[in-house]
Amino acid sequence: MTTLEIHGEDPTALAALSLALERELALLGADRRPVAVACIGTDRSTGDALGPLVGQRLRRLGLPSSAVIGTLEAPLHALNLAERLLPRHREDPRPLIVAVDAALGPLAGVGTIALRRGGLTPGAGVGKALPQVGELAVTATVNVQAGALHAQVLQSTRLYLVQTLSETIATAIWWALRSVRRQAGAAGVAAAGAA
Repeated sequence: MTTLEIHGEDPTALAALSLALERELALLGADRRPVAVACIGTDRSTGDALGPLVGQRLRRLGLPSSAVIGTLEAPLHALNLAERLLPRHREDPRPLIVAVDAALGPLAGVGTIALRRGGLTPGAGVGKALPQVGELAVTATVNVQAGALHAQVLQSTRLYLVQTLSETIATAIWWALRSVRRQAGAAGVAAAGAA
């Protein structure tokens, strides 16, 4: 179920995405369990670099390495996805995983950011069979779906678009996490005061 779909150039995109993420994170219990952001993709393809760019930005904004899986330095991609995510599923408490990935779609959708409940299946649009990732998914359509030419389409994607979308997504995730944690802290203080 898509919770939000908004064009990255919309002046309200950052605020709308941040508020929608905050609401979904709260509903999924982010105030009671750790959150990890799985930033899927590779820096070897311009279009597929969205995830690692989001991860890099989140680290620069101050999220700890335990909360970010996938950066430009250490991408989370098809060859290491299971190896890097499986241990996270065994943690207690199990983290709420937010999956971030680039997508291909219709021309009218290029530049669109989508948030939906439920995980995503990375590589599905390009014919890869990978495990589903996350309880919440953020995708950005970076270029057009082109059948068998997906590798060339991803390679010829404009870096400006990918960079702009990644900054919006990372900043929205950061603000949403801050807000959920601040509200959880306030609720804890109020409960302690009432006791």
